[in-house]
Amino acid sequence: MRYYLDYNASAPISKEVKDYLISTLDIVGNPSSIHHSGREAKKVIERSREQISSFIKAEKNNIIFTSGATEANNLVTRNFDKIISSDIEHESIINSSNISKVMVTSEGYINLRHLEHTVRNIKDKHSTLISIMFANNETGILQPLDEIVKIAKKYKVLLHTDAVQAVGRVDVDFNNVGCDFLTLSSHKIGGPKGAGALVVKNKNCLKASLLGGSQEYNLRAGTEALLAIAGFGVAANSNSLDQVKGLVKIRNNFEKELLKENKEIIIIGKKSKRLPNTFMFCIPGISSNNILIALDIEGFEVSTGSACSSGKIEPSKTLKAMGLSENIINSSVRVSLGPYNTTSHARIFAKAVKKIKERFLKY
Repeated sequence: MRYYLDYNASAPISKEVKDYLISTLDIVGNPSSIHHSGREAKKVIERSREQISSFIKAEKNNIIFTSGATEANNLVTRNFDKIISSDIEHESIINSSNISKVMVTSEGYINLRHLEHTVRNIKDKHSTLISIMFANNETGILQPLDEIVKIAKKYKVLLHTDAVQAVGRVDVDFNNVGCDFLTLSSHKIGGPKGAGALVVKNKNCLKASLLGGSQEYNLRAGTEALLAIAGFGVAANSNSLDQVKGLVKIRNNFEKELLKENKEIIIIGKKSKRLPNTFMFCIPGISSNNILIALDIEGFEVSTGSACSSGKIEPSKTLKAMGLSENIINSSVRVSLGPYNTTSHARIFAKAVKKIKERFLKY
């Protein structure tokens, strides 16, 4: 039997989404065409825009569809001369040119004092963007966005948050968050891969990064990926926080069973405010790669962190930013749960980890 414990990498597509995708295959028109088939395709795009705007409580016209979160992040960052961020962000943010990095606390939070110091000392604040993720994809730690918003407003600097891991797991209300830009991804909430969105407060702040047609309010040229966007909307519409309410209990059970069977295990960020579905653990003395492969053989699909590096297994930059030792960093694995995981999986998982630990550490 296989156990999927890698929801932060990608969530399974629901039957509802699959059924809608099949029906959408019959729509042949280009959304930019004015004939009947084109209008039918355009209706699908706008229906999805409405569903997503309702999902995150934003204005419909402020949803810009992209090919994914990476493109959405690039669309916003490339409009600013200076980016203030940190080493716990996605590569699409931290690989930006002219970036100032803010320190991270040992608990996994942005250092607010250092953030304010950095923002205060920027000369041209009008061309500066603060970009801090809502929740970390590796540890699940939720950033203190309320305080970050206060700093951004105090110094009149625009704020972007990558909310890819947060939506569908905690309440994300665009109007209440207080940011100017917010990134979403379809396949993280059970939609198809190949669609994402940038939510904007004021589209006049942006210029298109691609040359071409006038799609997506002149901000994202190219024919829209109809199927991916269609599924994105249905996934957002069918998503409910009720589905994840029980995940905290299941996650806590996983941690409890792990620690009961394996006293040496360290749960990273256990005392920090985290997503309900995510935890990272470490078995000192066994490499992350060995743990991951051994668990895969036992039927458990987990990861060592971000899945956006073409299968490369590298030390976690997030854990390094938190100041953890190389011994812990190189022995850490992420578990991210979803609605198909149960408490019984926790016991089976803990026993599998114990078996692996005993095999690798017996010498």
